[in-house]
Amino acid sequence: MNLLLDTCALFALSDDGQAFSAKARKALNSGIVWISAISAFEIAQKYHGGKLHLPLPPSDWFPAMLRQHRIEEFPLHSTTGCIAASLPPIHKDPFDRLIIATALEKKLTILTCDQTIPNYPEIKTLW
Repeated sequence: MNLLLDTCALFALSDDGQAFSAKARKALNSGIVWISAISAFEIAQKYHGGKLHLPLPPSDWFPAMLRQHRIEEFPLHSTTGCIAASLPPIHKDPFDRLIIATALEKKLTILTCDQTIPNYPEIKTLW
C-alpha cells in the first residue's frame, strides 16, 4: 500500500509512530511513503508563527525527517491546486484540501489523525 502522510502523521513518526494502529505501521513498512510539499509550508508557517517548536529550523528538520524515514516528496502542481479548489467544502483547511487532492490525483491512502478527511467519498485513510 502506498501512503500519503498528513502533516500530523509526520509528527507522529517523529515520536516513533506509537500513535499508529498496527495496520498503519504495517502499511508504513510495505510500500512507498509520500508527503506533499505543502506539509513543509504548513510546518514552517506554524514554526515561524510561534505555534510549533522543533529541535531544528523547519528547513533542516523537514528534509532530515524525510531522509530518516525514507519518505518521498510530491511537489505541488497546478492540477493538484485545481482539484483542491473543486473539492466539496467538507474541509476548510487549505493544507488538508491540497493533501486530499494529492491523494485523489495519485490514488494514495492518507495516513492521518484528522477526523474530517475520511468524510470525502473517494478518500481512503488509515491511522
